[in-house]
Amino acid sequence: MPNVMLVLEYDGTSYHGFQKQSSAPTIQGELEKALKRLTGRTLRTSGASRTDAGAHALGQVVSFHTEASFPPRTWVGALGFYLPEDIVVTEARLVEDGFHARRSARSREYCYRVWNRPVPSPFWSRYSHHVPYSLDVPAMEAGIPALVGVHDFSAFASVKGTRGKSSTRRITEAAVQRDNQMIKFRFVGNAFLPQQIRSMVGTLLEIGSGKTGSDEMASLLESGDRFQAGPTAPACGLCLVKVNYA
Repeated sequence: MPNVMLVLEYDGTSYHGFQKQSSAPTIQGELEKALKRLTGRTLRTSGASRTDAGAHALGQVVSFHTEASFPPRTWVGALGFYLPEDIVVTEARLVEDGFHARRSARSREYCYRVWNRPVPSPFWSRYSHHVPYSLDVPAMEAGIPALVGVHDFSAFASVKGTRGKSSTRRITEAAVQRDNQMIKFRFVGNAFLPQQIRSMVGTLLEIGSGKTGSDEMASLLESGDRFQAGPTAPACGLCLVKVNYA
């Protein structure tokens, strides 16, 4: 039975995250409805990342087994017909039987965008978090290296999402840079906890605003206390950029 891999781009504004839910629209739910219309079968899909409600993707990866034997170009074109305009399949590939979008992934790369000027941008409002006050980027740069490495990230994750599960993750790259009025945070790691990136960004923004010192990031991480770290930044600024495989 063929194993198909898809790469998706989506604007997550209108969806309650990637993972399928019975009572709310999701990316996975829309994809599986489109697959059923195309193949006539109910297919179970697996996604590389369960992106948050309102978050976006440029490189979400999905895999599924199917009896349909369409060539890759047919998966791309036909799903483009059945999917809503804010979800697009950019690539399809037939992969080895053992490939699994989530379990086979080596790392995931995310970008979080902050629009930093006194007035908002109508162009970027759906894809960035507007912060109207001045932010000290060098201070955030000084705080961000503490996040790199293997750590227990309980202090930066949803309490509900980590209950009864391991909260240890490995971040291999973390950076922040300003590009005129846009500040971009970049994180690469083996996996991320629910709301982890948004909470890390929220804490870094407190450092950038002077509410927290950059030297406090390591102690906040070590505390394991979600209530000591900064607020969870809005999902609109978060984008899954790429999933890396062997």
